[in-house]
Amino acid sequence: MLRAVALSHDTAGQRWDNGAMSPRSRGRPPGRGRRQQPRRPAARPGGPYLAAVRAGDETPGDEEEATDCWFDDPEPGDRRSWAVPRAHGTYQGLDLELLDPDDEDDRAMLIEALHLEFGGETVNPRLHVAMHQVVANQLVAADPPQTWQAVQRLAGLGYDWHNIMHMIASLVTEDVYLALKKHRQPDPAAYAQRLSELPGDWPPPETLR
Repeated sequence: MLRAVALSHDTAGQRWDNGAMSPRSRGRPPGRGRRQQPRRPAARPGGPYLAAVRAGDETPGDEEEATDCWFDDPEPGDRRSWAVPRAHGTYQGLDLELLDPDDEDDRAMLIEALHLEFGGETVNPRLHVAMHQVVANQLVAADPPQTWQAVQRLAGLGYDWHNIMHMIASLVTEDVYLALKKHRQPDPAAYAQRLSELPGDWPPPETLR
């Protein structure tokens, strides 16, 4: 489940702490698509998260080129639109509507475009986007199927796309941490069980709007 995005120890191993994953995402022009609002999920006790460290110049994309980019809400029951919502506008000079979410390279570019503005947040953008990419790859491949089942269940509870991705990505983050720091191989059965336990102690959806 972690093979979709390879992270070296040098890239990730020094960047773990007990902070929360918290991006800022670029929205759309008024009246078009869905604005990607920044979300800060509450820190959960136990388990690692993406480190609250300054990312310096590691920002995904160019701010000037990234100002006309927005995404639709995912469609209920459409697994691929939950992996990567339909994109509009341009990012790094590319027309996002021409990118194919089923192509892994195009999908990675679309996920970058979903995380354009980190503002003053002290998270590592490269790791944050990588964790989202793992979840998107799981959804596209339907592997494991429990990822899509968790998405549908959490959406039924009222959670939006970004918060659902954060919840699942937090589980991926824990497994990456254990693989890098503890040399522990991921356990598919345990991952499926943890997916079934979401949202766990995450805040209710109405408090995250």
